[in-house]
Amino acid sequence: MLDLAASCISSAIVAADQITGLARKKNARLKDDGSIVTDADMAAQKVIIDGIRRVSEDVRIIGEENEEEMMRSSSITGYEHDLHDMFQLAQKEILVRYNATNNDNNDNNNSNTCINELPLAQQQQQIEEASTTVSPKIESSCTNNGTSMEKMKVYEIDANRVSVFVDPLDATSAYAKGDYDPVSILIAIILDNKTPCFGVICKPFGYPKQRSILDTSCFSVYGGILLGEAYIAGGGTVRNYKQEMDSLPRAVISSTRSEGVVQNFVTHMAEKDLIHHEPLLVSGAGEKSLRIILRSENEGLWFFPKSGTSLWDVAACDALLRVTGGKLTDKYGNNMDYSKSRTKAENIDGVVACFDETLHQKCIKIFGSWQ
Repeated sequence: MLDLAASCISSAIVAADQITGLARKKNARLKDDGSIVTDADMAAQKVIIDGIRRVSEDVRIIGEENEEEMMRSSSITGYEHDLHDMFQLAQKEILVRYNATNNDNNDNNNSNTCINELPLAQQQQQIEEASTTVSPKIESSCTNNGTSMEKMKVYEIDANRVSVFVDPLDATSAYAKGDYDPVSILIAIILDNKTPCFGVICKPFGYPKQRSILDTSCFSVYGGILLGEAYIAGGGTVRNYKQEMDSLPRAVISSTRSEGVVQNFVTHMAEKDLIHHEPLLVSGAGEKSLRIILRSENEGLWFFPKSGTSLWDVAACDALLRVTGGKLTDKYGNNMDYSKSRTKAENIDGVVACFDETLHQKCIKIFGSWQ
């Protein structure tokens, strides 16, 4: 499972290179369902599936793009070496995280602890960071006797219990128009079709005031109950970015939803002094997810109580919120059903995601009586 997590991180980073590289020649077109797809969607999904399959041929992969069409329309090559190298770095970083979380306290002493440079940390000249940014170093146990690898065996499980949900390029419509800020890659590992245990949100074009990964342009957050934390790739824990603010949390909604049930209910919640009266207009499921996880502008609620998103849009956010104190469900408060097939993956009952479980519970209860 830890290797599978490393493959999700590394394949997202390499897929991000495809997305940025194809930005000028998108070849945008319509799919059968009327949604937009580009060459970058297909290329990114091919890289991600290749990366996952190198770890396991047997896990179930549910990708937004049809695999047969993907194979027909994407003949990219030349990424394989990068995929191999990036996997090794991601694997080492996962091990550092694992050791830091699972090191036996009874064996801890100063002589057994050292500072490890995170393998995915930016290698360029140090840049000025935001005040909440932590050092890209982490304390972890330095073991040379194989003990850590022995502990990792607890994460060896049958592949038929595992699914991976992939959105290779979220916010394709914005990407096709040359608006790259909302663009994300979303990958999540689901156990037994019900528990998101690991998620990755990757921003191919970077993220404001955040370090990029190595010498790439992309930024990424990853984590879940598999590691017990959520992390910045090459950086600190996400909880270090969860600022304590005096003002009320803000809702994030799409500009196309600034009227109707979404806006009306957000206004209703604001009148109850539960959220800020001014929502932020944000495009893309991945961008909304990242906003309520990092909370750089006090974002706290993603409310969308109807169809329009799919399981691959929410699975990574679901996994990350489970270790950052938040919660994601449908509008009735039910957990997402990850047993669905690709053609039935639409979230008919919408999505309600919140940085705080208590606020989420209030939101579900109020919406039930407000409708």
